[in-house]
Amino acid sequence: MSEPVDDRTLEMFVSRKFHWKSLLPHQQLSMASELLKHRLVEKQMLAFIADSIDDKTAMRQYRNLVKGDE
Repeated sequence: MSEPVDDRTLEMFVSRKFHWKSLLPHQQLSMASELLKHRLVEKQMLAFIADSIDDKTAMRQYRNLVKGDE
């Protein structure tokens, strides 16, 4: 398992203070692995939400929760 890249390094990289070539190979691999995992989880989460909202009963329950006790 790769060790996550710390937030400071990510922020420096995104702000373009670091170039990707300045990252160590294990940092590049860690970032790529983390991104791949997040994409997979996000795809599954969005599919779950879409399936839940497509279900009329679930949508009714969601509306009741959002509306609250009136």
